[in-house]
Amino acid sequence: MSLRLASVSAGYRGRAVFEDADLHVAGGEVLGLIGPNGAGKTTMLRVAAGLIRPAGGSVSANGALMYFGGEATLPGGCRADRWAGLFGTAAQTRRPIARLSRGTRQLLGLTTHLTRHDWMIGLLDEPWEGLDPSGSRWLTDTLRAHRNRGAALVISSHRLYDAADVCSAYAFLAKGVLRVVAPSELSRDGARVGAADLARAFDEFTSR
Repeated sequence: MSLRLASVSAGYRGRAVFEDADLHVAGGEVLGLIGPNGAGKTTMLRVAAGLIRPAGGSVSANGALMYFGGEATLPGGCRADRWAGLFGTAAQTRRPIARLSRGTRQLLGLTTHLTRHDWMIGLLDEPWEGLDPSGSRWLTDTLRAHRNRGAALVISSHRLYDAADVCSAYAFLAKGVLRVVAPSELSRDGARVGAADLARAFDEFTSR
């Protein structure tokens, strides 16, 4: 299984968001998609998921795909248990999704998608947002488990510490340009890539 973007460009209301983006993620790899607000990370994930048609280039996914765009994408008027049941999972509450706290909504969406194993390509947009420490640890452990079973994952996140815990490669998106970076390019002393390494690379890339 794998996901590939080849020379992909996308725009919004006549404005180019990014151009000629190349990306390849194979099974057992987790790629962290990092960039400032408004850089187009969500658009790129939606293009990869097939929700937005690219203006140019091609997207190919070899394997069943799962996309989670965050708690704001859940149907607020639907009961939590009924929504989870649509995916063959269970929720512990019958309350409408809109009446749940932000963190509870986020965890509901994540557990509904990540407790399933019927997908091999996962796309997640800011998955750690709104989670408390316990939820964050669960998410990190669960993403590692999916990586270990051979899934290919692309994760957009501002939480650099959490991203460094699970990602095996990184792509920086800013000013319409995507640059894929190997861990060996980020760590100055050859050690495991940490949040400080990602923050330094983020500053260097966005200041160009």
